[in-house]
Amino acid sequence: MKIVPVVNINGLLVDIEDAKISVFDRGFLYGDSIYEVTRTYNRIPVLLDEHLDRLWYSAERLSIPMIHSRELIKNEINKTLVKLNQDDAYIRVIITRGEGEIGLDPNLSTNNNLIIITKHLKGYPSWWYEDGVTLITAQIMRNPKNATDPSIKSGNYLNNVMAMTEASKQKAFDAIMLNQQGFVTEGTCSNIWIIKDGVINTPPLHAGILDGITKQQLLKLIKERGLKASELNFTPDDIKNSDECFMSSSTREIVPVKSLDGVTIGTGKPGIITKQLMSLYKNSTRAMTVPK
Repeated sequence: MKIVPVVNINGLLVDIEDAKISVFDRGFLYGDSIYEVTRTYNRIPVLLDEHLDRLWYSAERLSIPMIHSRELIKNEINKTLVKLNQDDAYIRVIITRGEGEIGLDPNLSTNNNLIIITKHLKGYPSWWYEDGVTLITAQIMRNPKNATDPSIKSGNYLNNVMAMTEASKQKAFDAIMLNQQGFVTEGTCSNIWIIKDGVINTPPLHAGILDGITKQQLLKLIKERGLKASELNFTPDDIKNSDECFMSSSTREIVPVKSLDGVTIGTGKPGIITKQLMSLYKNSTRAMTVPK
């Protein structure tokens, strides 16, 4: 039996065919919105407080007034998940600036629209994790920080869509984007990591990236285990010459990378440290979501 997504719009649970907002909503008209995505295990959202912290950060950076409290949003997420009734679920929380007269002036908007989308999260293909995936270097550049700052998780995602379009045309799993200096920033929806001579490296925030929740959790786990890690700039050539490479995100967790632009990375298979981190992160998230 097909499991139908459950949508919550401003506190009202609606059937998917009735999940509508106004065409005058600024999220629709201008991408003037913010959002967060996480998942559940055992019906418990993973690192939800950290995601809400980033949601509030994004709102502050875009000067979007937040009319909903954290507690209300948590309650609405829980209500939506109860209706979905699945152990493993995808959760997307969207807040738009609101509706109003057409015009760029944000003061034309009314109250926020709060949209929560939940759906059953099936397991991802096993070959992603067992064999690794392929990447390309996108020609489209990552937005610079003094334009649309990548540290803000906004609904304006056209930059990432354009990069993913390049990857799709080349039949790659994903694309990495470079900044104006030619350094690697991130994938279209994942942070990127390399391992060389036992040292785990990922780009710093000032490279122009989203400060991933999974990234921060991984850095914490790496430190706790006494492994070597750094946040330093690197180039596509550094990826190609690395021993191991992987991507991280809240829903996909850790996905090994076997090649970039057709160049095999390491042995072309998930490496020892990558596998260790996959297990470490998996155990950590499952421990967080054990029902009390």
